[in-house]
Amino acid sequence: MKLIRNNKGLSEFPDIPNGLTEISLFNNEIVTVSEELWKEQTLQVLNISANKIEVISKEIGNLINLRMIDLGHNQIKFIPKEIGNLKALDSYLYLHNNELTEIPESIGNLTKLRYLNLSMNELNELPTSIGSLSKLVELKLEENKLEYLPTSFEHLSSLRELHLQDNKLTKLPKGLINHVGLRFLNLENNQVEEIPTGIIAVRELKLRNNNIQSIPKEISNLKQLRRIDLRGNDIKELPIEILELKNLERLDLRWNENISKPEWLDQLNEECIVYF
Repeated sequence: MKLIRNNKGLSEFPDIPNGLTEISLFNNEIVTVSEELWKEQTLQVLNISANKIEVISKEIGNLINLRMIDLGHNQIKFIPKEIGNLKALDSYLYLHNNELTEIPESIGNLTKLRYLNLSMNELNELPTSIGSLSKLVELKLEENKLEYLPTSFEHLSSLRELHLQDNKLTKLPKGLINHVGLRFLNLENNQVEEIPTGIIAVRELKLRNNNIQSIPKEISNLKQLRRIDLRGNDIKELPIEILELKNLERLDLRWNENISKPEWLDQLNEECIVYF
């Protein structure tokens, strides 16, 4: 049984019948979550995103059959450690666009989770336990205040997409630099100085507005690379090894004010569009 009341202008939580498997109250004006919600142990899907909710009770840990949660676009400042009780979560946990300053270590208990969105918060750091999320396919962390990532990132072996734009990162942990399965990496608007040439499966690299001054010869390791955005850095020269990127479709070098265009550039794959 489902309770679906999206886009209804609700200011209060509706009555909750027993035996629900799904509650969706997306885009209302709800401020306070009903205490009755935390008793719904049959619940598998909970979407109360885009409201005005400020507090999530520690009783959320009672919802042990939840598989998907969306709490995004609210005003939540704190996530209780009891969220780590929700070990059945095997789809998504969305906490984006709130006012979170920390994530509890207990998040590492959610070892079946595949999609995690922590973007648009106030996070300065991440718990080491995040490395336990070995089934994670997509991780979104953009628009936070992260200055570093825990070394435990090397254990995120299933990760395919990583969104890190608009943080304060200067480098990536060694385990991530050598990730064998990551296909999409967005590092726009950080302070990164080096191109991660060990991520051999990567298809798209977004490195706009960083502190990159050179492209290493090891760029040739990225045999699957299709798109790389290097706008707004301080690159001066291009290594000829770029010719070895046979799958490259887009190379964007705009706003590197001192870069010189090599004669061999015309030898690139004819499908590749180059922006200077």
